[in-house]
Amino acid sequence: MGKKSRTHSSVINSLTASVAQTLSLLMSFVSRTIFIRVLGEQYLGLNGLFTNILSLLSFAELGIGAAITFSLYKPLAKHDDRQVLALMQLYRKVYHTIALIIFGSGLLMMPFLNILIKGSTDQVGNIQVAFFLFLMNSVCSYLWNYKRSIFFADQSGYINSLNLMFFQIGGQLLQICLLLVTPSYYLYLIVQIVVTIFSNLQISRSANKRYPFLMSKKKIKVPQETLNFLKKNVIGMMSAKLGGIVVLGTDNVILSSFLGLTTVALYSNYTLIMNGMTSVINQGISAVTASIGNLRAVGNLKKEKTVFYQYSLVSALIGLTVSVGMVTFFSPFINLWVGRRFVLEETTTLLIVIGFFVSQLRQANINFTNAYGLYWEQRLKSVVESVVNFVVSLVLIIVFHAGIDSVILGNLASNLLVNAWWEPVIVLKYGLKSSKREMIFYAKFYLVELLVGIGILAFDLWISSLVPASELFVRAGLTVIIMIGSALSFDFLLTSIVAVNFPAKPIITSLLHGRFRRRN
Repeated sequence: MGKKSRTHSSVINSLTASVAQTLSLLMSFVSRTIFIRVLGEQYLGLNGLFTNILSLLSFAELGIGAAITFSLYKPLAKHDDRQVLALMQLYRKVYHTIALIIFGSGLLMMPFLNILIKGSTDQVGNIQVAFFLFLMNSVCSYLWNYKRSIFFADQSGYINSLNLMFFQIGGQLLQICLLLVTPSYYLYLIVQIVVTIFSNLQISRSANKRYPFLMSKKKIKVPQETLNFLKKNVIGMMSAKLGGIVVLGTDNVILSSFLGLTTVALYSNYTLIMNGMTSVINQGISAVTASIGNLRAVGNLKKEKTVFYQYSLVSALIGLTVSVGMVTFFSPFINLWVGRRFVLEETTTLLIVIGFFVSQLRQANINFTNAYGLYWEQRLKSVVESVVNFVVSLVLIIVFHAGIDSVILGNLASNLLVNAWWEPVIVLKYGLKSSKREMIFYAKFYLVELLVGIGILAFDLWISSLVPASELFVRAGLTVIIMIGSALSFDFLLTSIVAVNFPAKPIITSLLHGRFRRRN
């Protein structure tokens, strides 16, 4: 596939994914607002807790999906339908087994749910029934869902994005209508299950139509060489999965166990926004992963290094700009959206946004790791990451009674103490074959973007706090001005550093210049 095709696919996938995720996020705000008004914050906390528990159970997936998606790049590029069919048949068998494991694990966990909730659960009805419906939605997500991978691997991720957007928004509209007519949490969850099933059925039909050979009943074995590769990388992905689960999947469990469902509800409004923005950004940025994998197949190492730094610059700039918007407008927005009682302290808000910014700085490393299939090389990293996160969070909440800040600082500690150096070492050493000098250069680059970014966020929060949150329109206008100024400063500084070793120009200036030239 040529450069023009890679670029075109990346743009289409990124644009579609970002727009779809943005629309879904906006709809989530509407749905969450109705949910809180109708069912209350206790149900919201329960919803957040169950989401985390199911993410813990999803450890059974072991990262097989990412490993198989990587294995599909080469046979799809060579139009080797037989090999693609063999991998997809294997994928189907594994995912159906995973669904059974998650179902069984969930049933075993049901009798112990009350232990994870501090205080009475009388206000939220039968939590076992609610959890069972949550569990069924997770199980159903593994049926036919495996066919989404072929679109990602074939640089057609936009098909998956449109599918998810249509069914998610449609499902949320139906949930809203039912909540207003019949305020039942159980019915709300049943709609979620139905939407998951129909979304997967539709994506399965699309895959069969686009790749007719997938409907073949002929059993084809995956070559032993490919199986050996998969086994090795699944072990690597298993540890990565563990790290992700502990880092992202235990926050609400810890808060619920020590502080109760109300605290989970307070924190979940912020995480909804953060996770939504992360999805919007990452859907767009990670949509080019397949193109990076394709570039890797071409074997132009110098080009790969240049693309890596360009990719790092773009993801850092986007992450900083969005972080500035959140840190300056988080409190007024939460106050306007769900009320003052849901607004957290400014220091907590700053920590949340810094955590978001630091996680965005990882995106280039994460997506290059996925594109290069470097799962085996990172197998130990995620274990260390998860231990650091869990221990720091527990110590802070039990010994120092840090409240919500404990889980935020736990996440931040694992990112800064482990991921910040380990992930780039994997990409630079095993993927980009970088020299020691190049690694030192990256370390300086990362340190500057980290410190400058945190400094900008702290300064911007102080500036915005001079305007009362009640002055909504003034605060909104100030936020826009601060975002523009911060983005321009950050962009110019980082590109100046990168340009020492790699071709780089300020991203914003280049975009504006290109647009001006096209108009004239």
